[in-house]
Amino acid sequence: MKKIGIITFHNSYNCGSMLETYAIQTILRKNNLETEIVNFSSDGQKELYSVYFKQLTLKNFLKNILLFFSYNRIAHNNAMYEKFKQQNFYLSKEYSTGDIIDEKNYSTVVAGSDQIWNITIKDADDAYFLNWVKEAKKVAYAPSFGAKRISDYAVNVDAYRDYLNDFDALSIRERNGKQWIKDLINKEVDVLLDPTLLLEKSDYDLIVANDIQVEEDYIFFYSPSFNIEICDYVKKIADKYNLKVITWSTKSYTTKFVKKYGFKLPDYEDPSVYLYLIKNAKLVITTSYHGTIFSTIYRKNFITVKNGDMYGDDDRVTTLLDQLGMLERLIPYDFNSDFNYLSDVDYSNYEYALQPLKDKSLYFLTENVKEASKHADA
Repeated sequence: MKKIGIITFHNSYNCGSMLETYAIQTILRKNNLETEIVNFSSDGQKELYSVYFKQLTLKNFLKNILLFFSYNRIAHNNAMYEKFKQQNFYLSKEYSTGDIIDEKNYSTVVAGSDQIWNITIKDADDAYFLNWVKEAKKVAYAPSFGAKRISDYAVNVDAYRDYLNDFDALSIRERNGKQWIKDLINKEVDVLLDPTLLLEKSDYDLIVANDIQVEEDYIFFYSPSFNIEICDYVKKIADKYNLKVITWSTKSYTTKFVKKYGFKLPDYEDPSVYLYLIKNAKLVITTSYHGTIFSTIYRKNFITVKNGDMYGDDDRVTTLLDQLGMLERLIPYDFNSDFNYLSDVDYSNYEYALQPLKDKSLYFLTENVKEASKHADA
């Protein structure tokens, strides 16, 4: 029996990327489908998550000096991400270039989710457009352009037009992506949920870290990269309520001197610790799409900080919160001493808003994959 291949950013040392991989794998296996993660990681991706910056500019040279003193912590974090990957993913053999990926064991290859179609980032690669798949069915499940329209950035737009046209089933994660596909290949596609929202809290409780414990109340400030003005904002909220702050992203924490705010890092970083810190926080403050998702999954009080491209093309978070009827949780980082940042989030309509989106997404994913599997077994 042939397998379902899944290609996404599973090799990223990023909790959202790894947990969306875990989610799509788990959903398909719950439907009695044998899956395998295509264990692909480009040189650009490996460089992105290395301890030191490889590009030898003066700025990076100075950052590398700072990172020297955090080397052991960052290397340990990376090792824990690797451990999580090996313990929780069903992996193929390793591939470093798309042209050598072997499709012969797959009836279907699913591309997505995550920003696999953001062609501007260091870990971008045409392999995520399934240009290496010649025989298997091609399914795109909720990939993201990461707010970067292909026609604005690609050297050869026609190549990507051909890639998209060659998919047997297309979907996207954000509303702007839906319009961009329409503009590029004149096809209407569904906007589907990130796969992390297809699982229940109980599914994630199976992989929550059990070797750490935080006794006192805390704010979990999850920001993959730090903005100093947002750090100031978080510090003021923490001081208002006399709460400690636990944060993330040791590399950025080190190079942005975030330690000066008194924010603490966990003993190590990986998806299991990330889930623990969200689950047990008094308040989650995040700039992250997946930080927002897991705050809702665990029904937490949370603030998603409106910043940067959220005022422009980046509708990842606004699409999500609008779908869930929770746009009031998207708050600019202008501190207001009279505002109650610990006010309870209203989840009374959450399940009602989520369930039809979940049903639609599950139907698209399982039906497109099951159909190919049935033909493969014939």
